[in-house]
This record gives sequence, C-alpha cells and structure tokens, in this order.
Amino acid sequence: MLILVGVVLNLTLGEHGIFKTAQMAAKNYTEAEKKEQEELTKLYKELGIENLPENSKEHPQDVGKEVALKDGWGQETVTYTNTKNGLEVTGLTKVATVYAISVGNGDTVPIPKGFFYVGGTLDNGVIISDNEEDKYDGITDKTTHEYAPNLKGNQFVWIPCSLDNYKKNTNWNGTIQANGTLASIKWDPSTSSAEKTQIEKYGGFYVGRYEAGTSEIKGIDFASAYTCTSMWKKPNMDYRNASGNVTSKANEIPYYYADHWTAVEMSERMYRNHQYVNSGLITGTMWDVMLKTMNKKTSCSTTLSNWGNYEDCQITDARGKYTYIKDTTGNDKGSNTAWENNVDNNNVKTTINGVRYFKLLSTGASDVTQKMHIYDVAGNLWEQTDEIALNANEPYYVMRGGCFTNGYGVTSHTYPRPASYRSTESASVGSTYNGFRVVLYIK
Repeated sequence: MLILVGVVLNLTLGEHGIFKTAQMAAKNYTEAEKKEQEELTKLYKELGIENLPENSKEHPQDVGKEVALKDGWGQETVTYTNTKNGLEVTGLTKVATVYAISVGNGDTVPIPKGFFYVGGTLDNGVIISDNEEDKYDGITDKTTHEYAPNLKGNQFVWIPCSLDNYKKNTNWNGTIQANGTLASIKWDPSTSSAEKTQIEKYGGFYVGRYEAGTSEIKGIDFASAYTCTSMWKKPNMDYRNASGNVTSKANEIPYYYADHWTAVEMSERMYRNHQYVNSGLITGTMWDVMLKTMNKKTSCSTTLSNWGNYEDCQITDARGKYTYIKDTTGNDKGSNTAWENNVDNNNVKTTINGVRYFKLLSTGASDVTQKMHIYDVAGNLWEQTDEIALNANEPYYVMRGGCFTNGYGVTSHTYPRPASYRSTESASVGSTYNGFRVVLYIK
C-alpha cells in the first residue's frame, strides 16, 4: 500500500506529474496568446489600421477625429490563418456599420459608413451628410445658416437619448382646446422594435435636417405646378408618378400635398439600397423626443412656439423660393401660381389689393425656423408621421408640427398649432399643407 501511495504522489506532484504538466500547459498557452496579440498589433500597424484612441471626458480627442468605437457598436477584425511561417493576414472582416467621431468635450457620435461629419456638438446639434465634400475640415464652420445652401449632400442631425427616456407623449401636449376634439383622440402609445433596437445600441437616432425636398424627383414639376388645392390634384402628385428620391437640403421646394402612403414610400425609398442604413418616415416617438431635446438644449417652447413660418409671425430674413397659397379669407390666390425665386428680404405675409396672403417657403428659408440645426419643425408644413390614431374607423395617421396658414398661439386661434401640434388625416388624403421628414435607421 505504501509503495502504491508513493507512485500516485509521484505521478501527481512529481517533476512530470499531472499538476506540473497542467501548470506548464497554462504557461505555454498564456505566452502563445501574448505572442499572437503582439503579432496582430504588428500586422495592424503594417496595414495602417492601428488601434484608434479612446475618447472620454478625461481624455477628449480633437473635434472631427476618428476614435475608438464604443462597446456594442461593432469593430473591424483581421482575418488570418496560421502557417508554417507564422501568422498570415488574408483580409479584413467588416462587422461595423458605423465609425466613431469625436464631437468635442469627450463626446462620441456614431457616423454611418457612407456619411460624413459636417460639424456641431451634442448641445447645438451634430450634422452629418452623405456627400464627402461636406466633410468637416477643421477650418470652415459649415453648420451656419449662411453656409447651409453650400452643402452638397443630404443632411441629418443626431438626437441623443437613452432607452429609458425614449418615450412618446401619449396625451396632447399643446394648449387650450376649445372644441375638445384633438384632446379626445387616442394616440397610439406603442414604439416600434426598430426604433428601440437602434436607441439601445447607439443611444440616439438621426432625423432629417429639413422637410423632404423635391429637386431630384423626376416626373413631377413641383416648381410650376398648380398650388391651389382645387388644381393640385390634376397631376396627382404622389410617388406613383415620380422617380428619383426626396432630399434633405436647404432651399428645396418641399414635397407638399403628400398623403400618408406617399410619405412612407418616398421616405423608405431614399436609402432603400444603401449598404449601411435604411430610411423611413419619422415616428411619433421620434418627434416627441426631438422636441424634448430641443427644449432641453435651447430652452425653446414647443407648446407655444413662434419660431416658425406661421400666419401670425413676421419673417423678414427669408431666402430661397416661395409661393402664395391662400389668403386670410381661405380663398386660393389663383389657378396657376408658380414658385418664385429670391424671397430674400420679402415679408413672408404679403397684402395684395387689400387682401393678405400666406407664403409657403422652401426648406430652411430662415434662421428663425431652426433649433439644434433642424429646420421647419414649427411651421411651414404639417408633417406626416408613422403614428396611427386609434379612434378611427378607417386608417388615420397623425400629423405633427405647425403650418404656414395657421397661428402658433392662443391669441389668434381658439386652439394653436405649435411644434407639438397633432392632427389626424386619412391615409389616402393629402392637402397643400402636408409634408414629411425622413429619418435614418443604422443597420
């Protein structure tokens, strides 16, 4: 028995015993792993893909600099094989659809691949563009109202938020409702899974900087089309008669007279074939969170807000194009009113032969109409959203924001139409006052 015990102890604890062998194996594995990591680091340097710097409040990187991706945003990894001669790189595997950019103060924003950081911060609005010529150069301030028409690409603005704060206002958020109709509408309180997935992963979303524009639409001549409501339906202005995509740029004739289905199709079509993003119509939750962010960052009012093109606002610094739609008595101005250029220094509300007319403006016409670099949320056109009204017997969807023919405050109307305004419209019905706005979903 003693001999047997000695043999077992020697096999277990001896120089070549199980424990010693296990210790040596662990040591060899650690050393091999360390060596492999050193080889990978060397290969990264040779390929010009050194590890990017971390960006934090404690160690902020320069504005516009590409930095390390945050956890969960994905990464690019080297594909390699082990050969007789050691580690051999065979290529790169792309597993990220974004890259990270420092926007100052240690803040990092995800930029979809194929888009470029134009400028801005989390406090005043981070702008991106799908055209590389608009890329931040560290010299020119490309975020200003004056520079906006010079940008080539479609622009979107980042709205930061957490999943906990990503909630819809399920009750009317405006002011006094004299007739009670809008106050009694049951808004859809749900939030789509696509929105939640993006917010959880990236901590925000991109919303169009402007209402959807029309310069790249083929098959519809928006510039010379009849603009009074009775004549507008003759060319049947919807996506079935149009090719090309909508835009998100300054000085564009907006895509007005858009019913809900047109707004959905044209929004999704914009980046339907893009490798790294999808596009869609802005949702009710996105609209509410956007307004909350604007209110927090700029202290603007979204329930009684005169920062838009309204009936009872005087905008005298407008640029771009305009068209007359209706007068103060509700009558159309004429049967064939085309869009005119050079609205600069013209008062938006104009009196002709004693009758006051309203002007619909091109996108981003006045600096007054922007908050956080986003234009025309308050005023110009009511905007279609992908939000259903639950009390309807047929498909009805919610429109948001103000309108150029209505007032923003209680002084002019029994109930106002500010940025937080909600109304409903049948999915198949459009009017001269309806537009829409595109948002991005990062893949």
